[in-house]
Amino acid sequence: MGTRENVSAAELSALPLFDGLDRADLEGLAAESSRRSLADGETLVEMGAPISEIHWLEKGQLALRVRHEHRWVLVSTLHTGDLLGWSALREDPTALSTARAIGPAVLISMPAAGLLGLLAGGSAQSEMLLKRLFGIATQHLDESRTQLLQLGREGVISAG
Repeated sequence: MGTRENVSAAELSALPLFDGLDRADLEGLAAESSRRSLADGETLVEMGAPISEIHWLEKGQLALRVRHEHRWVLVSTLHTGDLLGWSALREDPTALSTARAIGPAVLISMPAAGLLGLLAGGSAQSEMLLKRLFGIATQHLDESRTQLLQLGREGVISAG
């Protein structure tokens, strides 16, 4: 699957979730993280597969699709700056959708266990990280709600 390269604590600290955190606190997570490149059409994760990583989309786009009634349904298109892999943060983590690159894409991938370790640290920084993470989740839910409200409002489609 594509190429992988190491990521530094400084690079992690440039991500919105980690902005302002002490780089020393990010060293362990950086040691386990990597930058990953995907080619057009390459699959990052398959729906139903076990997962253990969180990903930040640094460049490009990803399509999230689900299998429903014997057909694939596009549920979201992710863009630069988006976070994916939320399911890795829950018990029995499996992918709820298939993520596939739309054109070349670059991601920073980190182990969910490492992120959960930072979140569970009990410090003021842990609280800030939790608030930021819930803020991102809330934004994703609002975008999904908006997309669902658009269904059926496309207007009449005619042959010309």
